[in-house]
Amino acid sequence: MAELDAGEIRACAQTCAAANVRKASRAVTRLYADFLTEAGVEPAQYSLLVACSIAEGVTVSKLAEALAMDRSALARNLSVMEKHGLLLVKPGDDRRTRKVALTRKGKSALANALPHWRAAQSKVEQKFGAERLRHLLGELQAFMKAAQAT
Repeated sequence: MAELDAGEIRACAQTCAAANVRKASRAVTRLYADFLTEAGVEPAQYSLLVACSIAEGVTVSKLAEALAMDRSALARNLSVMEKHGLLLVKPGDDRRTRKVALTRKGKSALANALPHWRAAQSKVEQKFGAERLRHLLGELQAFMKAAQAT
């Protein structure tokens, strides 16, 4: 068995894109969860409600692609939300596709959660800076495209 180099392991922890993006994601998700909990919605559910609202009637496959999610993981999340009456997953144009649509309850949940999201977003902009956040989001888009191109 090869010996571990402690310096290399420390460097890995400091520079690993996957580990550091995931760590940042957990911290940001906690912040948004603190606000969205008041609306009875988790950050992942809120993101799905937003995506489904924007892409009303989109197929599960297209939604998974847009969210950079594994289709089976998305299907599990959609199933939970469907059980709560927030959305419907119905047959698509052919037997192989399924389309997602928000229910009235889902639209209401999104409308109720939006002010809480705004408060979270405002806190992020105040603490991090609106311009820095805009730049970070642009960089993350480019980073995702680079990661998907490999």
